[in-house]
Amino acid sequence: MEISASRSPHPEPRLFGIRFLCLPVWRFGMGTYILQSGVSVRRRCSSLRGDDQSLWYCVRQRAGPLVKECRALRPRLSANDTPYQRNEKNKILRPPRDSSVCRTRVDRLELRLALFCFVGIVYTLTFDPYHLPDRFSGVRKRWRSFLRLLNLWKPNWSRDYIYLIEGRHGDHRYHIHLVLRNSDFSPAEIRYLWKYGEVDDEPLLLGPYDTYRRTAKYWNKEASDGITVPVGARTWVASKSLNAKLPPLEMWRSTSGEIEPPQNVRVQGGNQTANEFGVYLYKWWISNSAFILNK
Repeated sequence: MEISASRSPHPEPRLFGIRFLCLPVWRFGMGTYILQSGVSVRRRCSSLRGDDQSLWYCVRQRAGPLVKECRALRPRLSANDTPYQRNEKNKILRPPRDSSVCRTRVDRLELRLALFCFVGIVYTLTFDPYHLPDRFSGVRKRWRSFLRLLNLWKPNWSRDYIYLIEGRHGDHRYHIHLVLRNSDFSPAEIRYLWKYGEVDDEPLLLGPYDTYRRTAKYWNKEASDGITVPVGARTWVASKSLNAKLPPLEMWRSTSGEIEPPQNVRVQGGNQTANEFGVYLYKWWISNSAFILNK
């Protein structure tokens, strides 16, 4: 891969006369550029700007058996664009919410759920009247106590988990959703160790055509109300061990806009947007094999 250290000639962006910080833009040649996850895809794509507008911007994210890939001929916004032109260009630059690799909280959770591959178990931990906390902070204390118990029960487990605190729907009682590997703990062990109420369990994937996005959307359905769920509180949290297993984002330029999923995938989908200013193609699939980082 060739990298030239020439900076973009574009002036610093201003909003209502106020200058705001913008990282320098570097020009990249052909090849695959791999970046660690954690920054928005839109911001990363700006670092791949080249002089050849016929090359496709390609982005791929792998997570366990899930692969999400998009390719685009991206237009550039101009100060001279008419409202129509700007609207049409933004259809390419800002694709629909369900057609992005990693842009929303649903996307980020979906990728982390996929790291459990086909051995994830979703638990719902409820509280009996005696142990029911009256505040969000109290639920977190119960969770931390339960996590310490898991570590004492099995010191060498993977430490891979995602948990979610809810309490705004249904009977408005606090409860915890939790995803663990079946190889770490069995449902019988979780029922034995959870001393505060009842435990329900189900597979993360309910069938061959189920997706991780179904659970990701369900887990993001509750927004903060400032009372039951405090403002700014992280309702779902992924462990550091699990985050470390997310493979880096792949970015490159290509002469081809075709995205070809492998044969015999479990389930797949996609979307596309095209107009006179550019093209955006997006596909995802869940294969029968998994790809994760071993850390």
